[in-house]
Amino acid sequence: MVWAALSAQGSSVSAFAILLIVGVFAGLLSGALGIGGGILVVPLLIYLLPAMGVPASIVVPTAIGTSLATIAVTTFSSALAHQRSGNIEWKWVRWLAPTIVIGGLIGSWLGSTIPPAILQRVFAVILLLLALRMVWKRQPRNSEKAIKQWKVRSFGTSIGIVSSLVGIGGGALVVPLLNYYQVLMSRAVAVAAVCSVVLSAVSTLLYATMGSGVHNIEMFGLFGFLYLPAWAGIVVTSVLFAPVGAKIASVLPVRYLQRAFAVLLVFVAIHLLVGS
Repeated sequence: MVWAALSAQGSSVSAFAILLIVGVFAGLLSGALGIGGGILVVPLLIYLLPAMGVPASIVVPTAIGTSLATIAVTTFSSALAHQRSGNIEWKWVRWLAPTIVIGGLIGSWLGSTIPPAILQRVFAVILLLLALRMVWKRQPRNSEKAIKQWKVRSFGTSIGIVSSLVGIGGGALVVPLLNYYQVLMSRAVAVAAVCSVVLSAVSTLLYATMGSGVHNIEMFGLFGFLYLPAWAGIVVTSVLFAPVGAKIASVLPVRYLQRAFAVLLVFVAIHLLVGS
């Protein structure tokens, strides 16, 4: 009995240590590429939450909800760093953020009617095409007159729907969209960070309240589908390293950022294909 208790305690400590390390990489990804690191956080939480005592029946939704909560904090830290650097173009935030949230709410509703595996495969193909385009295809520079707000807002709604349906942060699609409109890469990353804050904050609230109505499990630190100890383990380091990533985005040549983001999109696509 004592050995089992010590083993369980050791597993929890080891899991927390891993979460601290994950937070470092999540922070760097958020600052440098405008995403919250959910592609890294969710799979690891699915593996680590059982060791921290979370019941198997709610591990997956709790991993997603907790990941979204970390994204909200991490991308907020990243957005602050980008604001201090003057990288945020607020007109894009005003155009995209509200419709991304609307799309996220629509996606949450559609998720109950469309098979997730089909959505994941379609989205994976889209990401692969975006990755290829970012690396190899150059678009002519668009003038301000060529930018139609209704089109941008429509894209924002689509981004919110897709992100909510497949559990990927909105930044993964915001950056390629702004790249198409010839927004500087460092500024596209900054706008993506702000949009990710808004979308992930709303989604976190939904997961926390939704979970409370689905299960009646009483556990310290568990609120709906949000597990605060795991959340804390990640954000402790992610908020420290997000500004470092933002600094990297400001000084690194555009072509390197584009290639790094393209590689990230490929990894996300592979993850979705394997997971489906």
